[in-house]
Amino acid sequence: MIPFDHLGPVFKRFASLVYPQRFRNDLASLSRRMERGGHVLDAGGGTGVLSAFLYAQRKDLTFVLLDPAHGMLRHAPAFAVRTVGVAESMPFPGHFFEAVMIGDAFHHCDDPDRAAEEMRRVLKPGGVLVVFEIDPEKALGRFIARAERALGEPAHFFAPGVLSARLAEAGFACTVSRYAWRYAVWCTAPRRAG
Repeated sequence: MIPFDHLGPVFKRFASLVYPQRFRNDLASLSRRMERGGHVLDAGGGTGVLSAFLYAQRKDLTFVLLDPAHGMLRHAPAFAVRTVGVAESMPFPGHFFEAVMIGDAFHHCDDPDRAAEEMRRVLKPGGVLVVFEIDPEKALGRFIARAERALGEPAHFFAPGVLSARLAEAGFACTVSRYAWRYAVWCTAPRRAG
């Protein structure tokens, strides 16, 4: 297993560098669609990289980081509420968040389908889910997937179309954006709660 509990300082310093500028711009566009004072969940948020990107655009939003590693959350920004937990069993009420983001962490979920169901549960009707992942159809993505499996991680890496289809099965309307060897699935929760 990757010792995430001890890698907080490394992620705090370097994690933001792996997100392409075009993805950051797309995320900034998402922030403009959120209601003032809304709540955003950064699932598997670690040191809060995605939250920091959005916070630079929207300081009125409330950011909640969810991560199983205390050591990562210790290095999260002060503006974020920190919660220890996993995506498959979130300690939040239903229909609470305007948006849920999960960056480079969905593949770590032990039960990806259960995590998707939980993300849908905590999103408000019409809320947005953003899943940023590594593409296992690309050479670098295949290498990373093999390395994570060798380290004992769940390594649930899905091709963009496969992940989009799985999230659609959980009730989301999805589109895919590609960023070289990475991609994001942008999903909207159904307008009606359920």
